[in-house]
Amino acid sequence: MERFAVLSEMCFRFSQDIYLRAGSVPEMDVDETIRRNISIARRIFGNRFLEILATIYLKKSVGASELATILGGFTTPELTRKLEALEAAGLVEKGHSFGQPDSARYSLNHKGTVIARLGEPVFLYLRLAEGWTTPIPEGQPGAEAEAADEVEAAART
Repeated sequence: MERFAVLSEMCFRFSQDIYLRAGSVPEMDVDETIRRNISIARRIFGNRFLEILATIYLKKSVGASELATILGGFTTPELTRKLEALEAAGLVEKGHSFGQPDSARYSLNHKGTVIARLGEPVFLYLRLAEGWTTPIPEGQPGAEAEAADEVEAAART
């Protein structure tokens, strides 16, 4: 787990260097930095977009109906709208399936791949730090998270 602390420090230093090179320091206008970060978080990480990006990253290329089945809780049209939003945000690209010319397949473009790769250590850290090394029962992709949410909600009441 020490390697994650080293990575965290390296990421912090990297961010500080980029801020300095860009001539901007987040501490100068904390409120504006918070507003920008919230906007990004809602656009990119809200509405289950992070789940979609992480799944496409691992699958490399996936159709909307296959992705809806993997993620659960989506109809294919709902997921197609979310994929189109990610495409408009410049994170996903749509291509055609070789076997079914009328069926679209989605993959990450360069920007989407960079985001997924940056997030991969976070997923790995959370799996290891919380002991999430046991496989999730098939057909229950979010069972652990949903159970944790229920426990947390019960603890607040």
